[in-house]
Order: sequence, then structure tokens, then C-alpha cells
Amino acid sequence: MIAEKIFKGIGIIVDDEIDVEKSNIQNIIKQIKEKDIPYIPYKSLPPDGVIDHFRNISFILLDWQLDSIAEARTPSGLNELLIKENISFLKKIKKSCFCPIFIFSNENQEQIVDRLATEGLIKDNDNNHIFVRSKAELKGGTKLFKALEKWIQNNPSVYVLKEWEREYFNAKNKLFSEFHEMNSNWPRILWKTFISDHSNESMELGELISRNIHTRMTPFEFSGKILNKSGKKSNQSEILKVIEGGRYLKNEFLNSNDIAPGDIFYFNSEYYINIRAACDCIPDRNKPEEKIDDVQLYLLRGGKIGNQRMKKDFLKKFGHFSELDSQFIAYPIYENKGIDFRFKRLYQMEWKVIKEKRLGRLLPPYINKLQQKYSSYLQRQGLPRLPNLRF
Repeated sequence: MIAEKIFKGIGIIVDDEIDVEKSNIQNIIKQIKEKDIPYIPYKSLPPDGVIDHFRNISFILLDWQLDSIAEARTPSGLNELLIKENISFLKKIKKSCFCPIFIFSNENQEQIVDRLATEGLIKDNDNNHIFVRSKAELKGGTKLFKALEKWIQNNPSVYVLKEWEREYFNAKNKLFSEFHEMNSNWPRILWKTFISDHSNESMELGELISRNIHTRMTPFEFSGKILNKSGKKSNQSEILKVIEGGRYLKNEFLNSNDIAPGDIFYFNSEYYINIRAACDCIPDRNKPEEKIDDVQLYLLRGGKIGNQRMKKDFLKKFGHFSELDSQFIAYPIYENKGIDFRFKRLYQMEWKVIKEKRLGRLLPPYINKLQQKYSSYLQRQGLPRLPNLRF
């Protein structure tokens, strides 16, 4: 059963009847105990200071009705303040961690789902990380895990999260154990090296750790039965948003003093992209007076592509655009736009002049492809044309 396999770690249970014998939640807890899954119980919503520690939890069980109001009452009759507290709790959890949240209630499920949708927490009940069910439906045997199994089949996002998370934690433990055995002061050794390089020490250390964790992660074996299963059909706009998320990062998620190849700017009604090597996007170590603001960026200029041209240049058979040796098309980026960057002219500008104009960053391997193509462009060899011949 996939549900038993992927729900590893500590769970959080919030229910005011957690100590009441023969209550529905007691039956659900029994099923959890039988699977040897540890959990932390709360009779009321945890305070904000506690919620901030919910970063690596496996799942949350939340009773929607925490005030012991008679079961005959419906969610519409509940005190609005209590509902708002539940909503506030869920939004705070969403900021701390992305984990499956199971809302168990004896109340009308549809009204709860509608309220969650109104608050922007879910789109629908079956394909989301928040799962709403009646407690009575999950009593007895292994009904909880059978319901979760069915839910996971329709929720690839949570399934991939838990599978990736399991492998990530294994790799992280391997990395820090190995480095600690080599030398417990390894962070200081590397930090001093980064200082000598006049680089962003925090960024360099973070990237080194990320690279080493990635290399220690064993090949993933995701279930094709789940990921290849037909589900709700996505429209083109939704598909493009997903594709854009894999190749473009918005400026709001970038460090303000982190310069890298792929940084995209917009000024003077034109788009520009930095192609300077990452090792040169830091102050020159031979110039102690140079600061991050003084770093020179090498920029290529680009313009937005219209829909008609995209239709014309898109090679459906190969899944990419027809390009000249002197151009690179980045698509989709920055709200599903297609930008045509040209190689004819290279612009040099200081970071302090354009840092407020940054839109985001084109991510690897796409920026690597652009750099490689530009390098080839600089070394291109012109050939004489053939005379007019008849074939």
C-alpha cells in the first residue's frame, strides 16, 4: 500500500475529543498506532510559536469542529470566529510547510470544501493537499489508509512530494554524516575559502551543500500507475505555468545581492539577459575596493515574440522553435512570454545601474544552452556561397 510507504515521520492531530473513549477520532488514532506512526496530539489549535516548528512533519489531522457543539449543527451554524481560526491555522501551516492536511469532521463536507475554496486554500477536494472526510466514514479496520490510498491516486503532487522528501532526507543525513567524520569544522574551512574568493559566502556554501545532496540521491522510482493516470484535463494556460516554473524563477524568490547568468532585466522597452560566467558575477578578488554593485554584467538584448510568429516558428515535431545561429528563444518565461534574444551586440552594464530592473532568472539547463550557443556564435566560420546551380 503506497499510503503506508510514503507517510513516514511525525504527524500532528488536532481534536478536542482526543481523550474521549469510543470517539471517532480514537478509532482513527488506533489505525495510526497500528502502523507504528508517531504523532503529537493537541486538543486545540496550536499557538503561532508552535506552528513555526511544523516544518518537517509528515501530515496533519484537523477536526473542523473544536468547540464540542452538538453534531446536529452544520458548519453554516458554527461560530464564524471558530471557522476563521481554522482558516487562519491552515494558511499559517501552508507558509511553514507543504504537507497533506486531513480535515475530519462529522459535519457537511461540501460546505467545508466550499469555504476552503472561497479562502483560496483548495481548488477541489480530490486533487489537493487538503483532504476533507467525515470521521464516521473512516472508522474500523484500515479505512483511513484505504481512503488515503484512493486519494493519493488522484493527487500526484502530494505523492511526488512524499517520495522526493523520503529520498532527500536520506541523502541529507548521508552528506552531513560523511562531512562530519571528515572534519567537524568543514563549514568553517569552506567559509574561509569563499571569503578568499570574495564571493557570496552564504550562497556558495548553500550551493555546495545542494550539489552534494543531489549527487547522493539515488535514482527515483515514481509509480507510473499514479503519474500516468488520467485525471482532470489541464488547459494550455495551466500547462504553460507549470513549464515556466521549471525554467524561470521570479525576482521575488531571488536574493537581492545574488547575481548569476540567466538574470533577466527589462528597461527602455527591451528585455536583457545576463550571460556572464557565474565565477565573474562576483567582485574581482584583485580589486579589494570593488563591491557587488560594481560587478559588470554582459547582456544580450531581446524582444517579445507575437503569437503569430510563435505559431510559424514552432517545430511541433521536435518540440522547440526554429532558431538562427544568432538567436535564442526563451519560452515560456515571465507570465508565459516568449523572448527572442539576439547575439549581434553585447551590452556591458554595472549591477547597481540595473539591479532594480530585474524580472527574474532563466534557470539551467536553459541558460547553459544559451551560453553555449553564444560561444559557438563568436567562433562561427563564414563559408562562401555556392553559385547558382541547377539540380
